[in-house]
Amino acid sequence: MVDVTCRHPDGRDFSLRIHGEAERDGSGAIVRIIGIVTDETSETQALEQVAASEQRLADFLDTATDWCWQTDAEHRFERFEAGSATRSIDVRLVIGKRRWDLDVPVSSLPELEAVQREMEAHRPFRNLDYTVNTRIGPRRARTSGKPMFDADGTFLGYRGTTADITELRETERLLMKRSAALAEAHRLGRMGSWSYLQGDAGLTWSDELFSVTGFDPATFDSSHEAVLALFMPEDQQKLLDVQRAVLKEGGAHSCDVRLCCADGRIRDFAVTCKGEEVGGKVVGFVGTVQDVTERKQTQRQLEELAYADSLTGLANRAMFKQALTKVIGKALLEGRFATLYLVGLDRFKEVNDAFGHAAGDELLCRVAAILRREFGGTALIARLGGDEFAVLIERDHQQEDVRLVADNLIHTLSGPIDLSSGEAFVGATVGVAMLPEHATSTDQAMRHADLALYTGKEAGRGRSMLFESAFAAAVEQRLLLARDLRHAIEEQELHAVYQPQVCISSGRVIGFEALLRWTHRERGPISPAVFIPVAENSGIIVDLGLWILREACRQAKAWLDQGLPQRTMSVNASPAQFWAMDFETAVAAVLAETGLPPELLCLELTESLFVDQSEERVSRTLCSLSRLGVKLALDDFGSGYSSLGYLTRLPFHRLKVDRSFVDGIAGDPAKRKLLAGIIALSRGLGLATVAEGAEKRAELDVLRELGCDTVQGFVYSRPVGPDAATAVAASIEAEPIPDNRAPWLVPAAETTALIAALG
Repeated sequence: MVDVTCRHPDGRDFSLRIHGEAERDGSGAIVRIIGIVTDETSETQALEQVAASEQRLADFLDTATDWCWQTDAEHRFERFEAGSATRSIDVRLVIGKRRWDLDVPVSSLPELEAVQREMEAHRPFRNLDYTVNTRIGPRRARTSGKPMFDADGTFLGYRGTTADITELRETERLLMKRSAALAEAHRLGRMGSWSYLQGDAGLTWSDELFSVTGFDPATFDSSHEAVLALFMPEDQQKLLDVQRAVLKEGGAHSCDVRLCCADGRIRDFAVTCKGEEVGGKVVGFVGTVQDVTERKQTQRQLEELAYADSLTGLANRAMFKQALTKVIGKALLEGRFATLYLVGLDRFKEVNDAFGHAAGDELLCRVAAILRREFGGTALIARLGGDEFAVLIERDHQQEDVRLVADNLIHTLSGPIDLSSGEAFVGATVGVAMLPEHATSTDQAMRHADLALYTGKEAGRGRSMLFESAFAAAVEQRLLLARDLRHAIEEQELHAVYQPQVCISSGRVIGFEALLRWTHRERGPISPAVFIPVAENSGIIVDLGLWILREACRQAKAWLDQGLPQRTMSVNASPAQFWAMDFETAVAAVLAETGLPPELLCLELTESLFVDQSEERVSRTLCSLSRLGVKLALDDFGSGYSSLGYLTRLPFHRLKVDRSFVDGIAGDPAKRKLLAGIIALSRGLGLATVAEGAEKRAELDVLRELGCDTVQGFVYSRPVGPDAATAVAASIEAEPIPDNRAPWLVPAAETTALIAALG
């Protein structure tokens, strides 16, 4: 027998099975072959289909995550086919066993008994779970089965599937845990979710949202119109705009709205909205609703606080600028007029220092009350910060009224103000900007009024100043000078000059004062009287102070290294260096860098230091410098307004008499007597006296007669460069010393009284 494939004339292939048998003669020779040819095409095709079907089933089983099983009538496994993705059970250990004979944890026995009851009752079952121990540990299984019967109804066994759901159950557990956490977060955050499909009759609210708003899900009208009506009329449009934005731009959008809850209370909610898409088309919306009432209330309270000055109750800077913006808008659009007054108290710092910060706060409240009394409801009054107030008044175009208001304001604040600790006299300076004549924007108005105030204070305080464009030009010049001054430090345009300080009794040069000079690359030499105030106002004085300190110490050490006599190097220190840096550390670093002995450095400090700083901080810094070995001099004594008591409480070594007491002393008996008292006071406190600004021999003679220790001035030498300084010193010391005359002294009793008065 042989199977062959032939091709039919019509082109079809068909299968043939040929049977043949040889017919032989008497001698055994084949004389012919007789056979049968059978068409096996249908049978062959059927066998091929069966083979393909079995292969497909085998492929499915090989890639499946389930086990396919079959049992006999005694529920013993006959077949147990496991896919390649399921290798936790060894099939050889299962065949021939019943399911309840497997290794099962005790906790899962009740579950397996439920499977056993169904199988012994020959009932189909579906999705029954139990746990079985495997070679890779306990695994959770889910099984389904169907009983098999023959034609006579005899039970033959079961066929079914079993799936390993261990990972699925763990995923479900985590999902439930996260869902519970999310639900708890929604509860704590008073948040719920909502959804709406276009075409639906109403919206769908989550249980959390019903809980937050207090509505009953059973009776709630969820129609779009009814839900929208719960929101405040002015907020309904916000919700519609959010939905339009989602349709137009995609993504998520949100807004804050107010909703009337079930109890009738109106609460604040934050609503988010996002499109729900199918096939790239928005078919509805989903989002969240969160109760933010407490946050909104807090925000409103903070806004109220943010626009009021906590001390005086007046408007603060932020509120004032908002109001100013509106007034300027009226001025420009409606032809209205207004005036901005900036009020600066003139001696507020002195009250703070003399009576304490509590008295200073009380003074500010008294000034606020005066402003309210003067202007009532006709003006917006604000405290902008510190001791600066602002008054904004709408007016007609008469400029005379503007000046009258400012002058009356100064007069009112110039009188005594009663405080708990006594009377205070402060006074005020007022800067005025007219709107819209002087400014067409808020920042410009504030800047121009501030320029007028600054100019008024520079002119002597206690006056009103109307803004002029020249003020801005002057400030611009100062800004340009400040910019060039910064560049001067980098480009080495600065240099130091030195003026000798001469012991009046011995004629020896005991030291030099280092003075800063600036030669501008375009404008040439610029006077210190011009650039030092600019440096102080811009903060550059800190860098300049360090530069001159380092340069002076370096030069003094260079003179020592040349074998010249030891002489003190005096350097001016700005008050800004005290509050802008750790000054004593900076001085120590410069001394260490240059190698100059500390006792040869003298720092000269003006009385303005005690206005800008608390005495405690000044005392701490000066004591640290004194312990370092540095000498300290109180400069320009008598020209300032600090307490003389500082001299008894702080570690000064020298007292420098201001040049105003020396100029013309030879022909002014009153000035001579005053200077004699200062020198006697200095001597009684154990301080050396240095008189600066002596220009004439007659002044030098008087200073010698009064017993002054040291003189510095043009009478000996102008400030000179470092090379000339040593020659000048030699020339001074070569001059003959005049005969000493008995010093003119203040009577001993008066000196004692002066010292005692200092406390």
